[in-house]
Amino acid sequence: MADPRVPDDTMRAMAKDLGGRANELAAAGRVAEVPALWEEAIAGLEDERARDRVGLAYAWYQEAHGEIEHGVRLAAGLRASAVAPVRQQVRVLVREGRRVAPAEAERTWRAAVGEELPHWAFLTEAQIEAVAKWITAESWDESETFYDSRIRPLPSRDVDAILTELAWGGDGALDVTIAVHRALLALGGEAGYRSVRSEQGMDQAARAVIAGRDWDALRACGTIEALVHGWRFLGAVHVVVAQTMTDGGAAVEPRFRMSALVERITASAPAAGSHQRERAVEDLAAIGGASLAGLLAALR
Repeated sequence: MADPRVPDDTMRAMAKDLGGRANELAAAGRVAEVPALWEEAIAGLEDERARDRVGLAYAWYQEAHGEIEHGVRLAAGLRASAVAPVRQQVRVLVREGRRVAPAEAERTWRAAVGEELPHWAFLTEAQIEAVAKWITAESWDESETFYDSRIRPLPSRDVDAILTELAWGGDGALDVTIAVHRALLALGGEAGYRSVRSEQGMDQAARAVIAGRDWDALRACGTIEALVHGWRFLGAVHVVVAQTMTDGGAAVEPRFRMSALVERITASAPAAGSHQRERAVEDLAAIGGASLAGLLAALR
């Protein structure tokens, strides 16, 4: 499939041209011809990603011209688009439609999808702005202050939904930043910020979550170790261990291809440094279990 970045400017130009032609039709009293103009142009595009981008522009055109139900219906059809920014804009469009005409938007979504509007449709601009400011703070001190005052009070599922949308809107550019902030949430404010601020704080957090056998938190530790401190080896070990233990501590071959993971991790061990290797062995021994025995033996 063609690189979706290549046709982006072309698709914007096409959408702008279609919008202008649609406005001309409307001004001439030929509003009934507007849908066919857009639909024929979209149908003529061979690339699915291009169709989704122009289809989104069509949905926005309809909503901007008061056709809330049509705009929401078009957006509902794009909710699973392969283009991440399109998925993000679908949510923005649906929220805007619900704000302007709540009953119509909710009825249209229900008819198109067979379900009530999801919780992300009720997010507020203030909530979204707060999370966006949080992940773009200039320092960890500023980030923690903002977390305590604005993020901690928000429902966790709302923060998670907003992070997802910000990631989609960034089209990959924010993936690392958002992964780190998800890890902060999983560890909790105090432990999370100790972890990102210093290597000692990171070590303390990992030991604590292993002692508490909190595998979601251990996965978060692995993320911060790899992405903030550059401990890619130890981070990989902790993520693999967290996945294994989340699966019930059962043997993970072949579902998670443990043999391949062991090979990849052990191959990177010599370049990891003594601290990471020693910590990995120590942590695996502390967790124990037959499912980790192969990895522990390989690292020893």
